[in-house]
Amino acid sequence: MMQRLIILGLLKEHCSSGYDIKKFIEKKLGTFSQLDTQSIYYPLKKMEKEGLIKKNELEGQTHLKKYMYSLTAKGEKEFVALCNQALLSSKRPFIDIDIPLYFLPYLVKRDVLARLRLRKRFLEKAKTWLLVKVNDTKEFLPYQTLLLKHHLNLLGAEEKFIQEFMQFVKRH
Repeated sequence: MMQRLIILGLLKEHCSSGYDIKKFIEKKLGTFSQLDTQSIYYPLKKMEKEGLIKKNELEGQTHLKKYMYSLTAKGEKEFVALCNQALLSSKRPFIDIDIPLYFLPYLVKRDVLARLRLRKRFLEKAKTWLLVKVNDTKEFLPYQTLLLKHHLNLLGAEEKFIQEFMQFVKRH
């Protein structure tokens, strides 16, 4: 759902090629979106078949064909529906890491600590990425910067939780 929402949202802003969509996701959403941009053309093809987007060949190109994608009226409706659905989603507060940690007594302490250290490194990397983006005032609009700051706050809470949980595991 989220990949579809992002693609439709980007195409609502302007027509784009598959490559441009892929680069947008990597550059603007990067670390916190966790979208696989390797297979961007599959969802594009699927949404085209569903009538949500249309593909137009760019004229005057080299021997390689380049296609630009744009939103259809049906795609506009789907975009709004997906936005409304996501705004009411209760999924956000729940983090996947909580489920295995709930079953902590059945896990090997050494393995849990090793994975939590890896998660901590990932969070540090994500924090660095977000700080660069928040400080680049030319790249994002003010409301987008607020979203990035929100992710920084969530990330800070996650880092604190991981640290506390690691201490708990070491003590017990």
